[in-house]
Amino acid sequence: MKIKQSVLAAAVTAALALGVSQQAAAYVYAASGLNMQDLIISINPGAGGSVGGFNFNFNLTNTATLNGVSGIATGTCFGTPGSNNCGVSPVLDANAVNAPGSTVVTRANNATTANSFTFYGDTPANLAGNWSNSDSVIYTAELVNGLPSSTNQIAESLISNSGAAAANAEIKSTTSFTFTFQVTGSSATLDLSFLADPDMRAAIFGEAPGAYQAQANMNTSFTLQKDGGGGFINWNPQGTVGVNDCIAAGLGLTCVEMAGTDTEDLNVNVGTSTNGTAADSSWGPGAYGLGSYGINTAGLSAGTWTLTLNALTSTLVTRVPEPGMLALMGIGLLGLVVSARRKNHV
Repeated sequence: MKIKQSVLAAAVTAALALGVSQQAAAYVYAASGLNMQDLIISINPGAGGSVGGFNFNFNLTNTATLNGVSGIATGTCFGTPGSNNCGVSPVLDANAVNAPGSTVVTRANNATTANSFTFYGDTPANLAGNWSNSDSVIYTAELVNGLPSSTNQIAESLISNSGAAAANAEIKSTTSFTFTFQVTGSSATLDLSFLADPDMRAAIFGEAPGAYQAQANMNTSFTLQKDGGGGFINWNPQGTVGVNDCIAAGLGLTCVEMAGTDTEDLNVNVGTSTNGTAADSSWGPGAYGLGSYGINTAGLSAGTWTLTLNALTSTLVTRVPEPGMLALMGIGLLGLVVSARRKNHV
């Protein structure tokens, strides 16, 4: 009986050791980050015209979830250029969020150091445990401190055991302004330009047969709309240099991408469900540097216009344990139980 117990114990120990070694080498990972700098909005009201009545609302939301348990942090500020509740540097910060139960990696808040957002998945030692996090910040804003606007946001998730994780970082900006014209037939123009570095990765490595999913998402859009109707302009940069991704709808409205801009896709999803594969977009951080983006719009008529920016980075990963390994461990544990019961009846 002691020999049988020893053999069974050794089998269980071996199964556990094998399981630990496979877990340490296996992971499902996703990351999405967007750094935007030098965002400038230039408005020309045209001959005899004027522009004023500016007011704005900025909002940040960070979430991170691990096996159904979530953490969240938000930030908002609003007002006019001369009277608002925003900060100076940074203008608005939502604290970094780490999903409850995360191990190995803990993201610190990066708001005080511009462009320092780190992808922890770049370091092999961090490709272990279960963790999920996100962070976002608006460093500068034209309407608050007179500097070109700059933002940074990031979401990362990793599972090396069983379970699911997700993360989300979102920046929203709404700016309203009014055009008035003294000369009949006059119209205004608005130019918008910025630099951006997007980075995305979805990867699965070291896995035994099983069910795995890794997905990273990025969505960036600008919409300029006349309140009460009268047309709109919508722009979703898709990394198509020389092809206009800007849409104008309304009498006399036009929108054209600036020459040589829109160098990388800011509206893309990447994913994989196969072990030993990775789906990347502009990965890794700084690999492609800051690309140029810009549009020229024209034909804006008198009235109130609202410009909105929405930038979203998110991740989702799931991992199901290897059926064969669970079965092996189950058989070993069952054997020990049966053996113990027989001993008690001797």
